[in-house]
Amino acid sequence: MIELPFEVGALYHRGTDIHGLLGGQRQGGISTPRDQPFIIAFTGEAGKSHGYDDFWDDNRVFHYFGEGQSGDMQYIGGNRAIEQHVADGKRLLLFQMMGRGKPYRYLGEFVKQSSYRRPDTPSTPGPLRTAIVFRLVPVEDAAFFAGNRIAESPAPYQALSSTVSTRLVEVRDKQALFRRRLLGVEKQCRLTGIQDLRFLRASHIKPWADCISGNERTDGHNGMLLTPQADLLFDRGWITFEDRGQLVVTGDLPSDVTKRLGLNLRPGRNCGLFSDKQASYLGYHRTQVFERRYKKSADPIDDLMGDPIGAMP
Repeated sequence: MIELPFEVGALYHRGTDIHGLLGGQRQGGISTPRDQPFIIAFTGEAGKSHGYDDFWDDNRVFHYFGEGQSGDMQYIGGNRAIEQHVADGKRLLLFQMMGRGKPYRYLGEFVKQSSYRRPDTPSTPGPLRTAIVFRLVPVEDAAFFAGNRIAESPAPYQALSSTVSTRLVEVRDKQALFRRRLLGVEKQCRLTGIQDLRFLRASHIKPWADCISGNERTDGHNGMLLTPQADLLFDRGWITFEDRGQLVVTGDLPSDVTKRLGLNLRPGRNCGLFSDKQASYLGYHRTQVFERRYKKSADPIDDLMGDPIGAMP
């Protein structure tokens, strides 16, 4: 199998890094390089302007809308290429658009599971039409999506029952779904602007253990992307945000720590507007986590170690 120079979560320029290496059409959502065992698909906000929006379902299957801006979509061109990619021996690579003129984020290799027709889909010009939607599944989850704290193997002397093991797998899968959905809401760290997933954490706004339903735990709007240092500050309640993005910092944060973290923690700085759905979760964080969670910690040494069992619903 050909080794690709793409790392999941990393950023690449479409012209030079992607098409410069693999070839293929440099415009459109599906690219089919000639004489190459690859199909390149692009997902992102651009699809919304054409009346469709790719999404993750509860089974961690990605629903990817085919190409064709007007009229009913047909199994031709790029759509036919995805539909037949396994039979044709083609590997399907998925990239996320980060904005006009910006690099693309590599989301990994996927396999088409099935496809279906979706009627009454809006089109850019003209009446409603029938769209083709592909169900895509990841070939394998990278560390960012699978998480590495919940899935860690227990110590040899900790024999887990089959029930506990099953619950751990369920938690890992739900967290992976949350991470994937979050990428449709957030593109970069709120404090640093870093977009490369290899250096980011997916932070729940309303903590996992406090969520009253599985829907809250896997809701991409219940989260933000943060670097590890910022994630720790937010998770422990040292910082929070107003709905319109203003940074709030507790007066309890030691000045020496603030200086050595290397983050811009100026209170009131604007870190970007949040969606209405995110704002509802931020209200909980401001009242129940901010300046509360770190004060409840009886032993900071315990906080140095994660508790995967305690994270289970």
